[in-house]
Amino acid sequence: MKKIISILLAVMLVVSVAAVSVNAYNSDGDYSKLSPGTVYNPSDSYTVDANTPYSEDAVSANGGDMNETQTIYFQAPADWANEYNTFAGPDDSEPYMHVCAYWWSGTGSDWTDVGGGTVKWCGYQAHLVDKANRIYSITMVNDGSSPMVTWNNGVNGGMDPTKPIFNFARQIKDMNTEGCDEWTYDTLPEGTPNYDTDCDGCIAIMNPDESRATINALTGFPNYDFDLYVYYGSGCYGLYPTESENYHGRTASCVNPDHHHSKPGDVNNDKVVDVADVLAIQEHLAHINEITDTSMLDAADADGDGYVSIIDATRIQRYLAKMCNMDGSKPYKDEE
Repeated sequence: MKKIISILLAVMLVVSVAAVSVNAYNSDGDYSKLSPGTVYNPSDSYTVDANTPYSEDAVSANGGDMNETQTIYFQAPADWANEYNTFAGPDDSEPYMHVCAYWWSGTGSDWTDVGGGTVKWCGYQAHLVDKANRIYSITMVNDGSSPMVTWNNGVNGGMDPTKPIFNFARQIKDMNTEGCDEWTYDTLPEGTPNYDTDCDGCIAIMNPDESRATINALTGFPNYDFDLYVYYGSGCYGLYPTESENYHGRTASCVNPDHHHSKPGDVNNDKVVDVADVLAIQEHLAHINEITDTSMLDAADADGDGYVSIIDATRIQRYLAKMCNMDGSKPYKDEE
């Protein structure tokens, strides 16, 4: 029944999502409303900018309880970046793609004006937590008010296909943040990290399957579906919470296709585990030649405990000496 309700909610909100493109205003945006006791309108402009507030600011400004929140992650596709959403942050940091999200109900979801006006684009700015892997996060309500989240690239293309900006707007399907359980997502066979129905600690990964996408009736562009996973950090995500007996460490449990080496321990990704991989870990720990590539760090974490240490180098040496398998089990068994 819960799944049916979630589906019905999503269907009813499709038309509302499409309306976003109609009701944007091409102004500089008004952030003065973000203060206690008032209602905040997300950006009135066509694009996100460095001054767009973050989600937890909106929750706090609207009287929300920051002890009842959930943090949700999203991996933005590389092709979401464009001239309209790639710029430095408020602290003049190195330019990066800015991603946004808003939710349909609950504290901090006030994307309508005080008089009950139209939906405002683009929502609240998401935090960039991992630039190399394009991972973003938002912290939002978790109070049983059934918020529906929309992740987007902060660009409203409008309705005029002759304008250059028209081709750059992107978003995924609505995400029911209180329907994240093993009954809804095949990619969460045991549910979320806290074994509840919220999405705290999960990450949405866009699925490019055209058959699962819906076409935005106003723009003709697809709104792609997504799969939900447990987020382990450093761009790694998988099917099981870390407390599950089916979780075998970040490296072994990671299903991110960009992080797959031939096997754990193959630090240099030359398709063989040998003394060169041991040397690479030793040099990294000695700060002689530090490893910065995320996938190499994952492979260097041979025991899958989430850290690169001398224990990993020792594990590989014991594996090479046929004293144990790479996962630490005994007796040693030749791999096919």
